[in-house]
Amino acid sequence: MSDAHPEPKPFPLPPDFPVAWPNPEDLHKPWMYDRMHAPEPITPMTGWLAANPWSEGTARGFKNAGQPITLMCDRFNTYYFNAAVPTVPPEGMEEAGKHAEATLKALLPVFHERWENEWLPRVKAHHDFWSAFDLEAASDEELLAHMDDAFERYADLWDIHFHVGVGFLSGVSMFVDMYLDLFEGTSELDAYGLIKADHNISLEVGYQLWDLAQKYKDKSSVANPIRTKSTNAALSSFVGTEEGREFLAELRGLMDTYGHRSDGVIEISDPSWTEDPTPALTAIRENMAAGARDPRANHTEQIKERDAATAAARAKLVNHPDEVKGAFEMFLNAGREGSRIQEDHNFWIDQGGLHHLRHIFLAFGDRLAAKGVIAHRGDVFYLVPDTVRSGLLNGGDFKQQITDEKAEMEKWSSVVCPPFIGTDYGPPPDNPVGRAIGRFFGGPPNISEVTDLVTGTPVSAGVARGTARVIMNLQEGTRLKQGEILVAPTTAPPWTPLFGIAAAVVTDVGGALSHCGIVAREYGIPCVGGTAIATVKIPDGATIEVDGTAGEVRILS
Repeated sequence: MSDAHPEPKPFPLPPDFPVAWPNPEDLHKPWMYDRMHAPEPITPMTGWLAANPWSEGTARGFKNAGQPITLMCDRFNTYYFNAAVPTVPPEGMEEAGKHAEATLKALLPVFHERWENEWLPRVKAHHDFWSAFDLEAASDEELLAHMDDAFERYADLWDIHFHVGVGFLSGVSMFVDMYLDLFEGTSELDAYGLIKADHNISLEVGYQLWDLAQKYKDKSSVANPIRTKSTNAALSSFVGTEEGREFLAELRGLMDTYGHRSDGVIEISDPSWTEDPTPALTAIRENMAAGARDPRANHTEQIKERDAATAAARAKLVNHPDEVKGAFEMFLNAGREGSRIQEDHNFWIDQGGLHHLRHIFLAFGDRLAAKGVIAHRGDVFYLVPDTVRSGLLNGGDFKQQITDEKAEMEKWSSVVCPPFIGTDYGPPPDNPVGRAIGRFFGGPPNISEVTDLVTGTPVSAGVARGTARVIMNLQEGTRLKQGEILVAPTTAPPWTPLFGIAAAVVTDVGGALSHCGIVAREYGIPCVGGTAIATVKIPDGATIEVDGTAGEVRILS
């Protein structure tokens, strides 16, 4: 057996993480614990959605993008895993690879146009359909039919997600490959500096929160509750003053437009900002603080630096053949559009789709709770659709089952989840899509044995020193103050306002093409990703120095 095709072998399992395989075939798949998207145990409903409409849509997306793989997702011991699986036999992989390369070559120059003119309108049509449906007025039979239809629509979102995803991830990654080939002695971070997006929805949310903060920071009836009260207490106090009511109306308008987002992108039980605007109020509070940075002015500076670096690169290519210069421009544009769409697709698909499905299931939760089938509406997420259907039509009592599910999640939350289970087939193929996925998730961590040093992937250049604030989920983001350093397991687009507060970011997981890398570069702050242990090794409140260029974090005190 050659080095390129090592003999498959089972991943070793820790003694405290035995896996019962409901489907014996799953043992032969290379399952990866996807800590980037779900660092904590997930609910049964989330697991069902991932294994069914999510995986079905993903398979269609990769097929439509001409790629001979799919990504399967499932829930093992309450944790979220995915497995990249080939869809053609080994003897057909060479021919499939040629087809994939040709398809990708045709997709790269046009994926951004297809997103705007074809895929995004399709996504918005699903959102409009869901928004127009009256969940409260629907009969039980109509609501069940709506749920089944929603699964088809959700699968279509993930078809689009992975069709365009092949384009935006590969576009960025292939620009980096070309840049390194053309300019000797440069780094990947140099290449990323040329493809910062002009704009994206994550930046726009930051701008709107900044504007709201500046408008009300000197109005005590609004600013004082934001600075000193909990979210519920602040919201209640706004009702009592004219300025407070005006602010509340503007906040609700902002949440109606941009609030269909939650802590992560997988867990359906997480409330969105429309239900709990704490993340938005945190950003507003810190944008009111002295020394807060204007995100528009900051991004304008980042774009000036990007354009200067681009001009310098073009000057070095002046004597290269036109074919090379043309390819450089095509990949440059693909990289910039990829950086934009990577954020925008998440808002519309990952976050927006989950928001609507959540509210469909909350409607079921209300009815099941009224029947006494479950204790609280949110308990619906500890069931799966067949159980929901049975409870609605036939009644019953699922309270003990839900209690048991919660206990199971609590039990496994104290067990360290291994990075891989199933069967090891060796490293992924060295092709454009494989390299892009590698840059997204990041490589294996290089854990330092030095006591005061944490090492990871350099994903955004620069050096910053400050107080470490270990934030395990977005609700804890209220503890982050201006100029502190955000240390987190992972970040997702709803975390973006925190990047306007932090002096630097450090994460346990994520490569240069992950959310933390892209947004840190947009904000011009240092970032080290893929450390594996930052949230464990770095004490909350410690003084640390983050070197995003070297991929190092030093614990100073």
